[in-house]
Amino acid sequence: MNSAPLINGFILGFSLILAIGAQNSFVIRQGIARNHVLLSVGFCAVSDMLLIILGITGMGLFAEKFFNAYYQWIFILAAIWIAFYGVSHLRNVFKLFDQSTQEYKPERLGRKQTLFKLFVLTFVNPHVYLDTLVLIGIISLQYKGADVWGFGIGASLASLVFFISIGFGASAMSSLFNNRMAWRILDSIIAAIMFFISLKLIYQSGII
Repeated sequence: MNSAPLINGFILGFSLILAIGAQNSFVIRQGIARNHVLLSVGFCAVSDMLLIILGITGMGLFAEKFFNAYYQWIFILAAIWIAFYGVSHLRNVFKLFDQSTQEYKPERLGRKQTLFKLFVLTFVNPHVYLDTLVLIGIISLQYKGADVWGFGIGASLASLVFFISIGFGASAMSSLFNNRMAWRILDSIIAAIMFFISLKLIYQSGII
């Protein structure tokens, strides 16, 4: 196996995952809150790896047909969920904090809550399937034999590096978020991103 497919897979995988979305925003927030950071990073990286494996082993062509048949419903349902997630962050912005505390500590999710949110934000997002199963799967068709797996490994490594960087990078910056205003700003940004993604999904559904 030569290194070109691995490098190409890494570059493609990194470029696809670089945009800040619902999943990435959640990992960043978990990192800043220092709340189940390893669990969040590991779940996202392993999920991407499994979807990439399905894509390069031929599921991409099936997924493309499924999306073409039901894409409107898929995008609308995803848009509703993402908008709901945005509202939850918007509520945090206007939440009345305890004025007696000098240091604001964000809500810390339990392990089950974290896993549930990670599962929904990962697998209810149609772009996850379009990027991993469909796009990476279709591009992998140009490779044969071991090179296909080299391409898949490269894309999977990109996901691992990215989530480690944003999860533990955010954790290292958590000291900057020890006050209410910083968290209000962060939640405002995340809410705005979620509403933008929701509107984008509605537009991509073709109903408007």
